[in-house]
Amino acid sequence: MKLETRGPGWTNNSPRHAGQVILLVEDESFVRDVTREVLVHAGYQVIESSNAKDALQLASEHAGSIDLLLTDLVMPGMSGAELAQCLRHAKPGLATIFMSGYAETDAAQTMKSASAIHIQKPFTVDALLAQVAQALRPDSGGVPA
Repeated sequence: MKLETRGPGWTNNSPRHAGQVILLVEDESFVRDVTREVLVHAGYQVIESSNAKDALQLASEHAGSIDLLLTDLVMPGMSGAELAQCLRHAKPGLATIFMSGYAETDAAQTMKSASAIHIQKPFTVDALLAQVAQALRPDSGGVPA
């Protein structure tokens, strides 16, 4: 991931997103750590997991709502698309962003039936925060306009 600390998404003047909860699922610890830091700095509450199985457990134990699933598309055990499908049974309408280091066409093929946003790794801070904001817009339904 390319981490840039400049731009509107990374200043102390960033809008705060109090109360918005993101479930972050990424098997690569460096990517997960940096992504969590960016999201927390932007004011989001982050629940994180290194795999889909633990993410399902964390989601079931979380007392409040989860506003967004931000997940790697390809992970050992269960894919991000399978995770999203499982979570949508319990949380219909859950906004989802798939992260992938694979070619965009491969990722699009994998999630052809899923209504979700895709962000290509490596991504910038600004790109990540823009996609998250778009997914969380009340009128977007979690999908691109």
